[in-house]
Amino acid sequence: MFKSFSEVESAILKTFSPGFGGPTVPEWLKPWLENGLGSVTLFASNTPNFETAQNLIAELRSFNPEILIAIDEEGGDVTRLFVREGSRYPTPALLGQCDDEDLTYRSYNSMGDVLRNLGIDITYAPVADVVAVQDNPIVGVRSFGMNTDVVSRHVRQAVRGLQDAGVSACIKHFPGHGAVVEDSHHDLPFIKMALNDYESAHIGPFKDAIEAGADAIMIGHLVAEAIDPNHPASLSSKAIRDYLRNKLKFEGLVVTDALDMGAIGGPSKIHESALKALLAGADLLCFSGMGDQSQFVLSSFDWIKAAVENEDLPLEYLKNSSVLASRLRDKRINKSAPTAVIDFNELIKGFEISGVIDLPIGPVNLVEIGTKPTIAAGDVSWGMHRELRAVGISCEIHASDAESLSSKKLVVAFRDAYRDEPLLATLNRLYERFPDAIFLDMGWPTREFSPQNLIRTFGSSAVISMAAARRIRGI
Repeated sequence: MFKSFSEVESAILKTFSPGFGGPTVPEWLKPWLENGLGSVTLFASNTPNFETAQNLIAELRSFNPEILIAIDEEGGDVTRLFVREGSRYPTPALLGQCDDEDLTYRSYNSMGDVLRNLGIDITYAPVADVVAVQDNPIVGVRSFGMNTDVVSRHVRQAVRGLQDAGVSACIKHFPGHGAVVEDSHHDLPFIKMALNDYESAHIGPFKDAIEAGADAIMIGHLVAEAIDPNHPASLSSKAIRDYLRNKLKFEGLVVTDALDMGAIGGPSKIHESALKALLAGADLLCFSGMGDQSQFVLSSFDWIKAAVENEDLPLEYLKNSSVLASRLRDKRINKSAPTAVIDFNELIKGFEISGVIDLPIGPVNLVEIGTKPTIAAGDVSWGMHRELRAVGISCEIHASDAESLSSKKLVVAFRDAYRDEPLLATLNRLYERFPDAIFLDMGWPTREFSPQNLIRTFGSSAVISMAAARRIRGI
């Protein structure tokens, strides 16, 4: 099959964006690349450092110069480029708290400049979801916040910032994931909301991003019953063709969320989900990079090919998708001049601060505790130890039950205790023992825990940790 691709096979292949493990091109992927694979999606294992990422992208393009290089780089706590040290960019949640549109533009423009210099064409960002449920399990600090107007304004700036730098923005997760209580990596969320309410509260940021010229939109695995009560949006022609294309007039690239997610059946259903997504109107099929990607690609390819040959899937759909992807590649040639470096102090205004949180130079005991990371974020470096030391505060890291905690001033950094009852109980015990401790809430805010001396930072990326350390030191 790899010797001479037919028109049908080539058209199918251009809709695929698989992932893979490691910093070099695997053997199984090379024949697909040589025969015109449409895209690849990069994840953390592909990009341990910038040099390796550049070399990998050059290797990919040596097999296929037209390949669309995508990455799931949101900035903040969801990063693929800065896993070891934490991102140099703030979370959308903190940017929303700052509510400085120029700061948001500069943050995403700077990130776009980094991506473009590496050779990346499109990033699956920004998140346009409006958090409507305080304990939302999948969005949290990835969103610009709980206010639709704030989210809309900052999504527009993020799109402009990225695309002015020469990298396509792919806003997500249409038609809006912020009102769910299920994690679509595992379960299928249902949103029961009247269409007028849903449009005013959740679809507005997507409309604004389309008006701002967003190149691509990622479709979420969720059932918005007001749009299509019977199918996830990612597999729904009512959501994609009727609503997104015809009503909202979106003419760009439609990308699926990862096809192996539990909401649509998981890995065993990938081939079926891929076909359903194309039938519904998707243009680019995103695979997560986990599991046996070679088998997922092959089974999906064969399944879709059979559907075209049986005239269940019009070849015209595939050709139109190919044109959109090519147009996107050709569009992102020029980039703007790099913007000024973000001043750490600009982020401090977005913190919520109560009590006494100032520390002089001197030794402290530090506890860093967090719950298991979400699948979307993955295991990324976080904490305060490096940053405290960088501003002159020496610290010793301890377990939360260490007997030696009382020997020095205590600082406790934690994340996402709202979704982890044992972690919340640990925090309450620490507060009972050390009421004068300084606590840093570095995830989506845990409102049920409000100690006397508290900083809520709305994220834990490296730049946020440094801003917090500078605030603690008063510099």
